Amino acid sequence: MAKNPERLFEPSKIDWLLAGGLEGMDAGERQMLLVMAETKLQDGYKPNAKEKQVVAKLRELADEYDAQDIQRKVEAMVTTPKKADHSGIILPATLNKLLERVRRRKAGSSDDAG
Repeated sequence: MAKNPERLFEPSKIDWLLAGGLEGMDAGERQMLLVMAETKLQDGYKPNAKEKQVVAKLRELADEYDAQDIQRKVEAMVTTPKKADHSGIILPATLNKLLERVRRRKAGSSDDAG
């Protein structure tokens, strides 16, 4: 089975996006789509002509959009090495006390059953 070629947008949706689909999306959806596209472009993806049109339209429609700021942030996300976080989850003291009480009750009920 052949691997699907890499693409920025679903080919069957590009014409829809350009024919008013982008305007039908809310600002948050467009910005999310733009950030995903910018991330892929920053990572070296070479868009075709229609994909470039969609990205240009997304940039045009973005409210208070600073292309350079987004590009800097995307570049930082793509190029910054990942830091392993082994700290785990820190629970609030009251939740820890509740969990401890539940554990003690379970341990007590299993002792009664035996």
